[in-house]
Amino acid sequence: MTTPHLYGLVLAGGQSRRMGRDKGLLEYHGQPHREYLYALLARYCERVFLSLNPTQSQPDAAYFNLILDTPIYADTGPVGAVVNMIEQHPNVALFVVTCDLPFFDASCAEQLLAARDPARAATAFLNPEINQAEPLVTIYEAAFLRGVPAQFKAGVNSLRKLLAKADVKLITHHPGRCIHSADLPDEFSAANRAMQSHKPSDTPSA
Repeated sequence: MTTPHLYGLVLAGGQSRRMGRDKGLLEYHGQPHREYLYALLARYCERVFLSLNPTQSQPDAAYFNLILDTPIYADTGPVGAVVNMIEQHPNVALFVVTCDLPFFDASCAEQLLAARDPARAATAFLNPEINQAEPLVTIYEAAFLRGVPAQFKAGVNSLRKLLAKADVKLITHHPGRCIHSADLPDEFSAANRAMQSHKPSDTPSA
């Protein structure tokens, strides 16, 4: 069986209401985190896309593949961004990472890739707080993604709900930092302090 092409998708189009400023523009490694994650996924994916809403500042399109929310997907959250991507780039697997993960690095990406099972719907880290797959740090396979637009149109508006009904390869033993999100100003400050005390040596560049 031929493994589908793997594209990367950095989810950075949220409103960042709780943070009070665009989470994708926050810096943990000396560059906007959305750009750090984009460059990181570019190591492993055939192509990478940055998902934004039209009101956000946009990086240079000469260096970044941008996928902007269309009106039909405005304010529909991560699932809308994924459906938008599927419709523009069908029949590929997606390595999806959200922009609010300060500690997501090459070791996290490689653990996910090493565990990948293309015969399953998706490969994901187990989130122990909810005892379910963490949907915003996941490799989604092409066969599973083909059915997502129809489910979205039928009212399933959550990636977590989609995964809950799917055959997912779960990574149960992993560093919690791989799925740790920073959504509030205090969480950003704490993550930045932790980052400065232990600077990673593998900062990618776009």
